[in-house]
Amino acid sequence: MTAPQTDAVPDARSTALAGAATSTTTLTAPDGRVIDVTIIAPAAPRGVILLSHGGNSNPLATRVLNARLTARGFAIIAPTHTDSLALPAERRTDLRAALATRIADMKAAAGLAAARYPALPVAQVGYSYGSLTSLIGAGAFAGMIPGAIPGVKAVVMFSSPGPIPPLTSAPGAFAQVTVPTLLVTGDADKVPGFADDPASHLIYFDQLPAGDRTALVVAGATHEFAGGTQPGWDAVAALMDDFLMGRVLGDAKAVARFDAAASSDMVTIRRR
Repeated sequence: MTAPQTDAVPDARSTALAGAATSTTTLTAPDGRVIDVTIIAPAAPRGVILLSHGGNSNPLATRVLNARLTARGFAIIAPTHTDSLALPAERRTDLRAALATRIADMKAAAGLAAARYPALPVAQVGYSYGSLTSLIGAGAFAGMIPGAIPGVKAVVMFSSPGPIPPLTSAPGAFAQVTVPTLLVTGDADKVPGFADDPASHLIYFDQLPAGDRTALVVAGATHEFAGGTQPGWDAVAALMDDFLMGRVLGDAKAVARFDAAASSDMVTIRRR
């Protein structure tokens, strides 16, 4: 389904999550499976992010990204998916089998968000395999996979698992995705055996219905860009801030900044 993801290497910025408190809890899936959930929340959150980690990874692998989100007022609710190497072997599944459990994980996380933060808007953020999971929550593959989460206002995807036939090649596969989306990838974003051509990640931009679609292509960025240490991160993070604050929190100034942003030598902005 997707290649194993190594944990992003944290730098000094990851040692403190902008004053946010980190806690864990467990939820129960419909089949009785226990879901480990990490919650990272600022003192007074303004929105909620349902975070889906990369294949074989875990919610704390993207510490710099997590800190950025909480610093902008978002509480993060992040399940540990069954493909995570952080789980004991008896609780793990392979990457392909994890697709079904990932969908159940995100629905459970959405239920927790509704219970803890009933008045707050919700967005989804994913990395690699987690990008696929997040886009399913926004209605992708609705005719094949019942994974949509009502009320999600926007989706941010850091890279992707690459094309996945027959899912991504099915007629109308993305037709039900109506919320704003932001895809971040790089011209060196390769996943050997899954996305050997970095441009293949753009299927999750090119095949979505037109309207409030943005792709950021970062010069030199690899598949590990979500770790927050590669060149171009600060520029992309600022654009992500404005995307989420505008599309999710309704900040008119953020909307204006994001919509007016232009490409640079480092970051190419594509819109449709």
